[in-house]
Amino acid sequence: MRMPIRIAVFAGALAAAGALISQTGDPRRVGPTMNGGFLLNTGWLLKPAGRQVPLQTLPMASALSPSGKFLVILQAGAQPPSVSLHDPATLAELDRLALPDAWLGLSFAPVGDVFYVSGGSTATVFEIGISPTAKLEMRRQFALVPEDKRKATDLIGDVTLSPNGRLIYAAAVLRNSIFVINPQSGMVIEEWKTGQRPYRILFHSDGASFYVSGWGDGSIYHHNATSGEILARYPVGPQPMDMVWRDKAPEVEQGEAPPQFKSRLFVALAGANNVAVFGVTENKTMFRVDSIYAALAPNNQPIGMTPSALALSEDEDRLYIVCSDANVVAQVAIAGKRGMVEGLIPTGAYPTSARVLKDRNLLVLNGRAPRGGGSASIMPDPTPEQMEAYGKTALESSAYHVQDEFRNPLPMGHALFRNETVKPPIQHVIYVLKEGRTYDEILGDVDGGKGNPANAVFGEDVTPNHHKLAREYALLDNFYVTGDSAAAGLSWSTAALAPPFLQLLGPGADAGRRKLDALEGGERAAQPPAGYLWSNAMQRRLSVRNYGMSVTNIEPAPASGVQVSAVKEPSLMQATNKAYRGADARYRDTERVKVFLKDLAEAETTSTLPELMILRLNNDRTAGSASKLPTPKAAVADNDAALGQLVAAVSRSRFWASTVIFVVETSTQGGPDHIDPHRAPAFVISPYTRNRGIDSTMYNSMSVLRSIEAVLGMVPMTMHDAGGPVMRAPFLASPDTAAYGAVGPRQNLEERNP
Repeated sequence: MRMPIRIAVFAGALAAAGALISQTGDPRRVGPTMNGGFLLNTGWLLKPAGRQVPLQTLPMASALSPSGKFLVILQAGAQPPSVSLHDPATLAELDRLALPDAWLGLSFAPVGDVFYVSGGSTATVFEIGISPTAKLEMRRQFALVPEDKRKATDLIGDVTLSPNGRLIYAAAVLRNSIFVINPQSGMVIEEWKTGQRPYRILFHSDGASFYVSGWGDGSIYHHNATSGEILARYPVGPQPMDMVWRDKAPEVEQGEAPPQFKSRLFVALAGANNVAVFGVTENKTMFRVDSIYAALAPNNQPIGMTPSALALSEDEDRLYIVCSDANVVAQVAIAGKRGMVEGLIPTGAYPTSARVLKDRNLLVLNGRAPRGGGSASIMPDPTPEQMEAYGKTALESSAYHVQDEFRNPLPMGHALFRNETVKPPIQHVIYVLKEGRTYDEILGDVDGGKGNPANAVFGEDVTPNHHKLAREYALLDNFYVTGDSAAAGLSWSTAALAPPFLQLLGPGADAGRRKLDALEGGERAAQPPAGYLWSNAMQRRLSVRNYGMSVTNIEPAPASGVQVSAVKEPSLMQATNKAYRGADARYRDTERVKVFLKDLAEAETTSTLPELMILRLNNDRTAGSASKLPTPKAAVADNDAALGQLVAAVSRSRFWASTVIFVVETSTQGGPDHIDPHRAPAFVISPYTRNRGIDSTMYNSMSVLRSIEAVLGMVPMTMHDAGGPVMRAPFLASPDTAAYGAVGPRQNLEERNP
């Protein structure tokens, strides 16, 4: 088939320009590496310690039977949830039982081979037995909320039993309460209010009281186990999650006075790089006695390690801190009064929990595996020499290095260069957030790029503007989204971190098992501890305008005028244009962009344009085959037309010479791509990137945030954007201010599903 002349000319120009920018040799790409590791879409390298055992998606919890003969692992990601039964010595799978839903809670009865599992959004607790032939058997289901009264907020999380096994305690995460169940009758006998977003339930060693970590309010709650009375509340820090109890007095030096406490409570603070340590006296008074710093750098590292889970050695002299977003476990000596970090152990991707088995082997559950599913890492107790080697691997595998936070790698004269006296020529950033498509799905048919035309289901006949922009500006064929789920992806793209609330609940929401209203603000447990891109910009007194982020729409959509009934994120209250409708597959992106274009026209008259503008244009996610809604091709074509209109209008404005437009997908929905399902189309559109050709440098969501921060003179929010490379290669030294000509839709935007 002959290529149209105009397209052929563009393709030839692209190939010629590409020679100026493409790297010598093969660039880094996601996948296996020569040294036996795996390069992730995040830019981090995986080289986990120990033996790796494949599991299903998002393994969250493990439990060892009282006899020590069986290990149970709960898996609750995008795939159908299940519990699997394993031989703890070999991790060989003995049986598996599928569940309608599950989330976090897993606990054995003190005696026998019966355990209890959270039913997640089914608002139930499952009682499961292990038969004499090592088969899993569903025994009973305890409904905590009757099915006809069940709501989206009825999510059951942690499940534990009283030390005597007579009662089951279950955390209702979104109801902010604790259910108490009598396992003999199977009836709910109490529901007690507790802190916001209860995560972990942990009993005091005497069994008369228990502690609850308030994920959403940064506190630990101490409850009477009989009445549910809140005995005390202790503020601990951002996003407390897992807790462990050490019931041994710390060792002291000869002649040193013994401490006032015997027991210690360790609390993982996912919103910091720390574990808070509390001493507990005989009368149960609790006070902070230590803070264990778990990080890659010794001092002042930005947040982003995400210590989310804890484990104790059998003798309780060692603590293991699971750092989910750094893919490591920190090993800490805690026999003395203060914890001493002995080193870091590299794990699989996004570790979620750890356990020390009877043979002193360390078991780590990894939430994700490079090619899908999850995994378990199992390793013997490391020697000091092994710990040294593990620590070196952990540091080398990180995308963050301490100097990255302070180093400006750009040369004088670069379009993004700035220092105390020099500002870059670019003064305005338009950040367009799309959602749901891989590189191959959109640009797989572009000549010169590393695409697969067979996967281009939304090729040039559907997305002519995406293709024209790729040819006229820079074609980025090695860009990856950082997040996996829709919820996590949006947070990564705006906050350089996705809190565990989104990482752990998002996959189930994507799979349709539960509704998650915390996608775009308003949920305290999902608040990124360093804030968002816009809140950090505001702190630097930069002007911000929001179009469609963190809003609640008016239903049904008005024909014109105000579309937003509420702004969920307080920091965006004054910056939001309420005529711009938030995510809604029934509403066209081409209608949304008219609101932005009206603001742009007004800015032309005042010569004032905000320094940071954020737009949601996410109809490319599509509504799939939902009845009466736009077909996928109509939705993506609408999204393409809106993007073309936006770029065309900005390129004809007085602000064009001082503006850059970053366009990203926040997630890819795991669509088809022959390199990796995280690879996505992305654009850097500016007079300084016109005719730049192919850039095959490996970039990801963090690279875009780091580049925006470079333009606007902002410091990184977390260790992740601090480690993201600035996108220097697409920018030329001199601008080409020629306007962009938008292409009209080639699909029928009125087309609807049956």
